[in-house]
Parts: sequence; C-alpha cells; structure tokens
Amino acid sequence: MQRNTIEHLGVTLEFTVLKGEGDSRSTSIAFHGFSRPMEDMVAIQPVLGDRTNCLMVHLAAHGRSSGHHRPMDPGDWFAAIDSLLATKGLEFDGTLIGYSLGGRVALSWWARDPERFSRVVLMAPDGLVRNPGYRFAVDTSVGRAWLGQSERQRERIVRRMGWLRQRGLLPEHFYQFSLFHLETAEMWRMVVDCWLSLRRFWPPGRQTLRRLATAHPGVLEAHFGERDKVIPPRNARGLDGVCPVHFHPCGHGLLRPDIVKRIAAPSSKS
Repeated sequence: MQRNTIEHLGVTLEFTVLKGEGDSRSTSIAFHGFSRPMEDMVAIQPVLGDRTNCLMVHLAAHGRSSGHHRPMDPGDWFAAIDSLLATKGLEFDGTLIGYSLGGRVALSWWARDPERFSRVVLMAPDGLVRNPGYRFAVDTSVGRAWLGQSERQRERIVRRMGWLRQRGLLPEHFYQFSLFHLETAEMWRMVVDCWLSLRRFWPPGRQTLRRLATAHPGVLEAHFGERDKVIPPRNARGLDGVCPVHFHPCGHGLLRPDIVKRIAAPSSKS
C-alpha cells in the first residue's frame, strides 16, 4: 500500500487502498479511530472478503488530510471521497466500516445518504453520546474561543488533573485517557483541529435513526467491547430500536484479530 493525496472542493484527503485478490474494482470504505493511522483498518479485511478492495482515508487533522477547516462541510468531504473513487477507477460496493471516531463519521454519512449503503459496520462508534465538556468546547462560541487559545493553559490543566488524581478525585482510566491527549502540544493540537473540523459530522438523534433504519432495514450493525472505557457499552442504548448490537469480550480494541473474526461471523453474540 502507498499513501497518496487528492484534493476536491478545497478538501485534501490522504488515502491508501488495500487491494483484494484478482482485478476486482469492488471497493469498501473504512474509517479509523482518533490519533491512529488509517492503515489500522487493514485488520477488517476478514469482514470484507479476500476479493474486495478496501479504501482507507485519513480523517480530518490526521496525516496529510485537511484539518484546518472550522468547521468542515460534510457534503464536501464525502464528495471528495466520491471523486477519489472515480479518479482511481474504484466502484463502491456499499459497505462502510467505521471504528471509534470513524464510526461517528460513518454513521453520519449513512444518515445523510442511506440509500447508498448495503452494509454499515460500526465498531465502538463515537457519536452516540455527547458529553457536556465536549458540547461546551465545540458547540458554543465561548468554548470554541477557549479551544483556540487552550494551548497556553494545557500544562496547567495537566497539573490540576494530577492533583485531583493524587487525592482520588479523578478515576485512573479517565486520567490516563485525558493525559494521552493533553501531554504534548502536538497531540492537543490534533484534538483541537479534529474536534473543530468535524463538529458537523454528528449523526441525528435516535428517533431519526429509527425512522431511517425502518426505511432502510438490514444495513446497520454495531459492535461494542464489554470492557470498553473509551466508548462504554452503555452508549449502545443510543441504537435501541435502530439496529442489531453485538458485544464482545474486549475493551476498546475491536480491531484485534480474534474480535474481527467474531464480527465477521454471523454467530457473534448480541
């Protein structure tokens, strides 16, 4: 695989293609998780089959994909993927897979244009619960203004979190998860760029999802880790009455080979 870029409607996408066996042009699309490379999604090949190509695209603020937009227009971003498929001579087969943050982007695309898809696999999908801190930072003008200058406060926030952790006032998993995003200026800049660029990439509420799923049955499926502390399994309640939900014996690592085999098998426990 080789990384390449394409620009369309002012949006730059970095992508790579995992070629299936033979000369098939049939192609599925896969979106990765936050702060991870798109090549992570090679792991889902057993879900697609050996003859299917897999187009992997870096999300906003990852690799050389656009990340400076405030916010990025979903229609332009999805149109850039269509332009990419046409330019490379690939035929989208209707299968879309999204992991974590990529699950949020996949679900929002399906909700925007559901007739295009024959199968959408959501793996530990973000986008079902919007916590108050994120909502303030991204959905309010005051929060966005704070994000714009938050680098100056980053080290102070890390020190305050350490103080709370030492006194048992901050759960360890939350401290470690937050520290991962705040510890370096580069990682925090990715967080800010990604949050602001993708702030319009949110799926609609459960009632709208139910209506769409009723009109387009048998397309969506979701998978969660029973021990996931990043995307807790309780978030699956956002898909009640929307699609089948499967739970697996893992944390957030649904791209593990054994878990991918369970997802590929129709006998996965739900």
